[in-house]
Amino acid sequence: MTIKRSNLDWARDIARAYRSALRAENPTRCDELDELARKRGQLWVAPTAIPTEAAEYGMDAVLPAKLIERFWGIPAATLYGWKSKGLLADRGEPGAPAFLVQDVVDVQARNRKTA
Repeated sequence: MTIKRSNLDWARDIARAYRSALRAENPTRCDELDELARKRGQLWVAPTAIPTEAAEYGMDAVLPAKLIERFWGIPAATLYGWKSKGLLADRGEPGAPAFLVQDVVDVQARNRKTA
């Protein structure tokens, strides 16, 4: 299955390439800009550490979207969008969607690949 990449996907890939170049030349400035991006809600820009409290959940945990958003920084709306497109299986009870963390990470990785 080939996933069509949007202009936003391409823009994010380009931003990541610039970030990598900046990280190599000036790690301190890169850290400053990463923090600014996070404060403005742009969690996709830089890798973020998974909170310690998330360690009790493994990749085989089935969690509600809000917990995945909190621990892995992937917006719940994105998870529901992936579900509606058939990219992510709902493993929760009726009326209480939940997702396997490994599935979420896999879908995110597929969506970030360049063509």
